[in-house]
Amino acid sequence: MNSIKLLIVEDDAQELEVCQTSIAMYKEERGRQVEILVCSTVEDALSRLDNTFDGAIIDLKLGDEGNEGNQIIERIADSYFRIPIAILTGTPDAADDKYNYIGVFKKGDENARYSDLLDRFYEIYSTGLTRIMGGRGLIEETLNKVFLSNILPQIETWKKYGSENSAKTETALLRHIMGYLCHLLDWDDESSFPEEMYLYPPLDSNIRPGSILQNTTEVPYVVMSPACDLVRRKSGAFKTDRILLAEIEKDSSIVDLATDGCSAAGKRERKLKELSNNNYTHYYHWLPKTEFFDGGFINFRKLSSFSPDLFEKEFKFPYIQISSFYMKDIVSRFSSYYARQGQPDLRNTAFIDDFK
Repeated sequence: MNSIKLLIVEDDAQELEVCQTSIAMYKEERGRQVEILVCSTVEDALSRLDNTFDGAIIDLKLGDEGNEGNQIIERIADSYFRIPIAILTGTPDAADDKYNYIGVFKKGDENARYSDLLDRFYEIYSTGLTRIMGGRGLIEETLNKVFLSNILPQIETWKKYGSENSAKTETALLRHIMGYLCHLLDWDDESSFPEEMYLYPPLDSNIRPGSILQNTTEVPYVVMSPACDLVRRKSGAFKTDRILLAEIEKDSSIVDLATDGCSAAGKRERKLKELSNNNYTHYYHWLPKTEFFDGGFINFRKLSSFSPDLFEKEFKFPYIQISSFYMKDIVSRFSSYYARQGQPDLRNTAFIDDFK
């Protein structure tokens, strides 16, 4: 594994000596490479910040006020460097709660050892997150390629669109560029992780196909209306007069139903595989459980239709959004279920006699 690079912001010489000694021992004992850049002032840290770091350990008390380190954290956030931050300070209460940290630690506490902090950064590094989103990885490389090879050669066309409607063109370009990024993500033959199915929390409160929300009784539903119906008019009203929802049932109740009478372990396991592969029935669709969502089964036969006014009174904002990759399959299965035509049973005794 390559070396991880950390920014250390610390103005106490004794604490810094402990830090450097601990990192040296960590590298020797764990066989891991750690590169550090030490800054002792806010000004020095701000001048040397860039997108090459895999993490930062920041002391907040770098002056008389005791919260100077927040200036560095704010710059990291405003610059979109996307650097995981651990706060290690004697004044943890001064941490700005607007940001998500991998931890806020008080100097001297048992859980504030440098070896533990380095383990946390290595665990994040091993996911590839800082290489993907840290401003120097696959996303940035692809964006640069798309900009040079795809967008600029067509810039005259886009300039024409921009002169007609700048805001609409910017949105269209964003969709177009996202299409190139998604093109990189052709599925391999490995199974995906449950968290990939969801956007949590959603980036906005807009209602979309696949929005998961709850009513006042805390029953979860998923929005099944097509996207064109959910467009907001200039007045703020939905384009449709009815919003379609499907109930999400608890997985335990569906499992009990499907495995009823399965006394043999092998038969029960086969039923569970059928359920999780969406092969048990045409009207259940499995939603896997994660830390933030209990999961369950969408029941295409438990549908509810609400007027926009009643919908907005009954339901809270979406707290999870099913990713469009997966929502396409859900819509396809939903449509197929209600598109069934069927036919009368045909006499098949002669056929069976011929081939049995």
